[in-house]
Amino acid sequence: MKKITFLLLLTMTISIGITQAQKSKRTSAYNYLRHGRLAKAKEAIDPCITHPKTMNVAKTWFYRGNIYLKIALSTDEKYKNLAPDALSVAYQAYRKALELDTKSEYKLDIFKNLGFISEQFYNKAVDKYNNKKYIESAEFFKKSVEVRQVFGTVDTLSIYNAAISYQLGNDFTNAEECFKTLLKYNYNSPQVYSSLSDIYINKKDTVASLDILKAGREKYPSNFNLIIKETNIYLSSGETEKALDNLNLAIKMDTTNPTIYFAVGANYDQILNDTSKSTSFRKEAAFKAESSYLKAIELDPDYFDANYNLGALYVNRAAKIIEEANKLPLGDPNYDKEKAKADELLIKSTPYLEKALEQKPDDINTLVSLKEIYTRTGKYDKLKEINAKIAELQ
Repeated sequence: MKKITFLLLLTMTISIGITQAQKSKRTSAYNYLRHGRLAKAKEAIDPCITHPKTMNVAKTWFYRGNIYLKIALSTDEKYKNLAPDALSVAYQAYRKALELDTKSEYKLDIFKNLGFISEQFYNKAVDKYNNKKYIESAEFFKKSVEVRQVFGTVDTLSIYNAAISYQLGNDFTNAEECFKTLLKYNYNSPQVYSSLSDIYINKKDTVASLDILKAGREKYPSNFNLIIKETNIYLSSGETEKALDNLNLAIKMDTTNPTIYFAVGANYDQILNDTSKSTSFRKEAAFKAESSYLKAIELDPDYFDANYNLGALYVNRAAKIIEEANKLPLGDPNYDKEKAKADELLIKSTPYLEKALEQKPDDINTLVSLKEIYTRTGKYDKLKEINAKIAELQ
């Protein structure tokens, strides 16, 4: 019986010794940290998180978080290399400490350090973004968000930054998820709707793109960017009247933007060939197309598209007049009158097409149009130059 008692006492002594040894390691880790000996601190604390006697104690994880945070912030390469992902390890350690800290003994210190960790993740995200490593940037922004959520804060700015970074990195699935999260939290930015629209367009889902833009315009009815994006969808889908309604609204908002006036002109230009419209409607469209192009050129004299389209508008009118004149009986006195009208339009188109050619000297469409004009109006010296230019390009 005495032998048995001795054995029991011996077993208890060994158990107590092992427990004390683990606690001693934890204490050593704390002291090493105090004296800046991070390698030793890490070596001492690491076994404590897996030993049954210390792994379920808040203090163990709190010390581990402190040690790894110090490693993450160290500027000394020998310490930084101890744990490349030290910041994430520190974060997970503090999470575990909070879980075990039923008496909230370390809660205030942990929350303070978590706030600092969140800032560090944010700074890393910005650094990756500036170096165009967009996916890595997004992941760090998301880590910053995750840390903030531990103490009940929703960091919508970091969610937004993550969304933009994912989008720039062509990870549209994660970008969409982040933007939708922002909508859930009523994030106050029309860019969320604009970016979601772009993502849906990338997925070739025009319906979803229009729906999100409409939702955005309900919330931000005067946002210029949303109006233009919606207009572009209407243009691409041939919904001319809806596009024009938007463009006329856009002009009221910005009377100095030549691009808007050009878009209005181009839309009315399309209507000219729509035989389902009445003659009077098409005449009005021709007037509005011309006046819109002129306004665009007034605001930006070097606007190639506006100059070319206006020149082409006059050339096309002239062509239709000649087409109708050619249907007249031979010797009809009205033929010369109609031809004169056509020649007048060709002369009117010339300065705009010549201006367009200045902007793009190798544009074959402009060259061909000017060749026809110079031929019809008898400007043979200029015709010779144009022919030479066309020959060079062929």
